[in-house]
Amino acid sequence: MRLDLSMSVPRASKRASRIAAVQMMYQKDVSGMDVENIFYNFVNYYMKESNEYDDINYRFFKRLVSYFSNSEINFEDLILKTLPTGKTTYAISAINKSILKVAIIEIIFEKTDIPVIINEYVEITKLFSDLKSAKFINAILDKISKQVERKCQIKA
Repeated sequence: MRLDLSMSVPRASKRASRIAAVQMMYQKDVSGMDVENIFYNFVNYYMKESNEYDDINYRFFKRLVSYFSNSEINFEDLILKTLPTGKTTYAISAINKSILKVAIIEIIFEKTDIPVIINEYVEITKLFSDLKSAKFINAILDKISKQVERKCQIKA
């Protein structure tokens, strides 16, 4: 996957940070390793070997990742509440769950406007999945954004 570097640098660096956070969440979820080990390996090996992250906003990336182990966020319950009655999270692919989790973190803890956050993760979904998944992610994040309390100071 190659990032579209034609976009403005601040936006590109945040998108690269979001993509890296999604990939790291995916590694955490499928490997079962703790966040500290995954972070160390990701930053010291994967990111150094790949030029995909040359434009990463490291501080933003680190902030997103710092919430991976936040015990006050019950990702499964948040996602489950948005699904139709009788549906479970088991049918959601691992990558789509990772995208949702990182997006939820950003919705709760970052000052970025919610429509921007949702749009960014829909676009990231298109990189890893199909249009049907992107529509699904859009709908779920829209519902979740209306249910969660933001922990950041929202700009007036």
